[in-house]
Amino acid sequence: MRVPLFVCHANCCRSVLAHYLYESLGRGARSLSAGVEAGHELNDRADAMLRRWGIDASGHRPRQLDRSLCDRSDAILVMSPKHLARILAEYGRDLASKSYLFADPYTMPVGFLNGEYQVYDPSFENRPIGDLTADFHWFHDRVLEVFLTLNQQGRAFVPASRYLNLLERLPA
Repeated sequence: MRVPLFVCHANCCRSVLAHYLYESLGRGARSLSAGVEAGHELNDRADAMLRRWGIDASGHRPRQLDRSLCDRSDAILVMSPKHLARILAEYGRDLASKSYLFADPYTMPVGFLNGEYQVYDPSFENRPIGDLTADFHWFHDRVLEVFLTLNQQGRAFVPASRYLNLLERLPA
């Protein structure tokens, strides 16, 4: 089984959702998750969304991203282009060959200036959990697609190594 690493800002919400959804697929599915700046605890909105999906993540502790985690993974899926640019700058451009944008890892991006490929963070939403869970149905589907791709049953990912020039033009 191939092991993905899901990365967001604090490893309190988006990467946690992806991590636990991936592992809930069963069939021996294992994954890793981390934040470029680890937070302190699981976000209550992420916890409630996962519970709606029948998943208990109450034991989750946010983890700081490091090169070791990147090396232990078969694929790095990030929640925003800025996270991807930061990972490549801090941990090595060689990781571009196994790094992908979670929002759409299947197509070649054309730009990042208007928030394209940014997965919005439900941590800051004050809407009911049922609404957030419904809005994140696509996210649940994406995790399944990632599982299938990593296990040679889905479409191929487009690695960041193919669009490094776009990442280099991101504003700081």
